[in-house]
Amino acid sequence: MTVSRPRATLFPHPRGSAAPDRSDRTVSAVRPGATTGEDDPVRWLATSWDHLDALALRTRMDTELRPRYAPFDAQRAGRRPGPPTAGEIVVTWVAYEGREPLATASLRMLHEDDATVRYEVKRVYVHDEHRGRGLARAALDAVENSARALGVARLSLQTGKLQPEAMGLYERQGWHRIACYPPYDTDPFSVCYGKSM
Repeated sequence: MTVSRPRATLFPHPRGSAAPDRSDRTVSAVRPGATTGEDDPVRWLATSWDHLDALALRTRMDTELRPRYAPFDAQRAGRRPGPPTAGEIVVTWVAYEGREPLATASLRMLHEDDATVRYEVKRVYVHDEHRGRGLARAALDAVENSARALGVARLSLQTGKLQPEAMGLYERQGWHRIACYPPYDTDPFSVCYGKSM
């Protein structure tokens, strides 16, 4: 399902700040599952796509996934879409323990044509040293709650066929497989999911 009218950015935020500051929005009530509680040191910040901590986590993700897909680069040449632009991202969530970034996920407003917008989850990633703590579920919860706050009725996402951990997470969290939508429908390694909010 798509939303016919673009909406404003959910959370105002500074662009490219090196560390969280008071203009970022700290949110503790995002239903992060197992990672919340009065004694829990993890906190979630709503910030921008180009925030340096979010960028560092996504770079780590790319480094981790690159060897899986490298043997298929020739097969995928010209079929892979480019990354989102900062202007398409409604909000990026980053989890912290102290000042250390642990996890991230973003909500993207993807323009399919002049009149149609699709909201999708982008770049869910947990630092490899902090897995097994429920942070991936918490990241999804944060993005889903951001979408609900905008009145979005349905979310989509794309992952890759060589990422069974991601597919398992999404299926456990109530996402279901859907036909790949543009711009992922030309990539033979894309797998897409949808979820009603």
